[in-house]
Amino acid sequence: MSGTPLRVGVIGASYAAAAHLPVYAGLPEIEVTAIATAHRDTAEAAAERFAIPAAYDDYEELCRAADVDLVDVVTRPSLHPPMAAAALRAGKHVLCEAPLAPDVASGTEMAAAARTAGTLAVVDLQSRFDPALWHLRELVRGGRLGRLYNVHATAFYPTFTRPERVASSVWCADAATGASSLRVHGLHTADLVGWIFGPLTDVTGHVATREATWPGPDGPIAATSADSAALAARTADGALCSIHTSWLAWHGGGWRLEAYGSGGRVVAEAAGHTGHHPVTLHGAGPDDPELRPITPPGTGEGGAFARLARRLAAAAGGTPDPDLPTFDDGVGLLRLAEAAESSS
Repeated sequence: MSGTPLRVGVIGASYAAAAHLPVYAGLPEIEVTAIATAHRDTAEAAAERFAIPAAYDDYEELCRAADVDLVDVVTRPSLHPPMAAAALRAGKHVLCEAPLAPDVASGTEMAAAARTAGTLAVVDLQSRFDPALWHLRELVRGGRLGRLYNVHATAFYPTFTRPERVASSVWCADAATGASSLRVHGLHTADLVGWIFGPLTDVTGHVATREATWPGPDGPIAATSADSAALAARTADGALCSIHTSWLAWHGGGWRLEAYGSGGRVVAEAAGHTGHHPVTLHGAGPDDPELRPITPPGTGEGGAFARLARRLAAAAGGTPDPDLPTFDDGVGLLRLAEAAESSS
C-alpha cells in the first residue's frame, strides 16, 4: 500500500462530519471511499457533501467493501463493539473513537478480536498528537521537571448548558450509551497525564450527576450520565495527580494542566477539548521570576487529528509506529474510569 492513499470507510456522520471528514479532505495520504449511517438519506447527504463515492445504511456492508482499507468508527460508545468487530472480521484496520467501549468487558473483547485479526486497531486519543503536548512529553522525558512532585489537570466545559449545544449530542445524557463527563472528556485528560508522566496507579475518585435534566431544544432532557468527576492517582514513582472534569461548567475555563517538580513548573492550556483546540505551553525553573512561553517544534504540521491520521496512514502502509494508541490503551482507560466510579 506504500505510496497510495489509505482508503477509509467512515461509520457515522454527526461528529465525523464536524471533526474527521473535513480533516481527511485535506490529507493526500487519506481517501474516504465510503460512509455509512443508520439511514440511507443521511448517508447519501454526507456522501454528497464530502464527495464520497459510496453511501451505505448497513455498516457491515461498508466493512466488507473491497475499496475500504480502514474503518473509522465514529459513533456512540455502546455501538463501538459490534461495528469494530464487523470491521475486524473483514480484515480491515480500525480507528475507533474514545471511549473505546461502554465497559471494560466489551472493550476487552474488542482488544482480543484485534489481536486475532492482526490488523491495526487504534483508539482515537488524538490529543496525544497536539504539537505542544507531544513536546511536553519530550521535555518531561528529558528531565525538564526533574523529580516530579504533583500534577493537577482540569477540563471544565459548558458543553451541555444550553439547548443549541445539547442538540447535536443528546445521546450523552444517557449513561447506557457509555457516556459521562469522565468517560467522554475526562479519559482524554487521564490518558494525557499517564502518557506524559507515566502510568497512573492507586486510582480513586468521585462521579456525580449534579443536574438531572439538560436544556434540550424542545424542553428538558432527562440526564442519567455523570456530569462531573474528580480523580486522584499516583504515578509509578509516587507523584500525586488529580483530574477534575465537568461538562456543566457555565463559564468553564477550558482545559488546564499544571505540573511541578524539582526542576520547576510547566503549565499547558487550551480553550476547550485538547483534541480540537490548540494547546499552549509555559514553563519556569525554580529560580525564574515568572512563567515563559515554550514554543514546540513542528507546529505547522496540522492539528492533532491530522497528525494522528497521517501516522495511521503510514502505519497501514507498513511503517511500524509504537506511539499509536491501541485498543489495549483504550481498555486501560476504561479500567481507570471503573475504578473511579466504584470508589464514589
